[in-house]
Amino acid sequence: MDRKWPKAVIFDMDGLMFASEQMIQRSWDEVGPELGYEPLGYHIFQTMGMNRASREQYFLGVYGEGFPYERFQDAYREKVRGYADREGVPVQKGLKSLLAYLKEEGIPMMVATGSSRAHALNYLERTGVLGYFRFVLAGDQVQVAKPDPEIYLKACAMLRLDPAEVLVLEDSWNGVRSAHSAGAPVILIPDLQKDTGPVEGLYLRKMESLEEVKKWLAGH
Repeated sequence: MDRKWPKAVIFDMDGLMFASEQMIQRSWDEVGPELGYEPLGYHIFQTMGMNRASREQYFLGVYGEGFPYERFQDAYREKVRGYADREGVPVQKGLKSLLAYLKEEGIPMMVATGSSRAHALNYLERTGVLGYFRFVLAGDQVQVAKPDPEIYLKACAMLRLDPAEVLVLEDSWNGVRSAHSAGAPVILIPDLQKDTGPVEGLYLRKMESLEEVKKWLAGH
């Protein structure tokens, strides 16, 4: 590809920058039985990339309108905060190296996450990487969650770039579908979702880590 590309890089957050999906899955397994349900962690494979509203609709669809989503959400978020306080926010391999490289190259960066803005800013600040990003666009700032393309179309508009001019980095099926539908090339770095079959043909490349992304960009 021409070295003029990418003109910006857009990062997903949970699962891509931080190994935080595992903490969420762990919390759902703990909270489910506390609320009278089975361990609920396996549902994360269907809800990755969703925002709060779409995740609630998913659980109500599976368990019925009586599912106590507010209680579930409050309880699992409290557990995740506890994990992060005790164990720290786990940073994915190569994140800081890639951020430093992109900064050195003068390539703008932003975050487009299905998580809430408060959650995103908390993790970005705690890990010392917030300053690398020009914008943070969160799930509570869009109307429709991934896999809808809204978040990536809005992100590109904020950057004043055509989607084809940016590179998106994602770890989930919903994220890949969102970026692809927006017309943005996307690199998939699988985290919990190891099976990439459902999005085969929708991503530019599949890589093992953000460190591999850095090496690939450095060769272009």
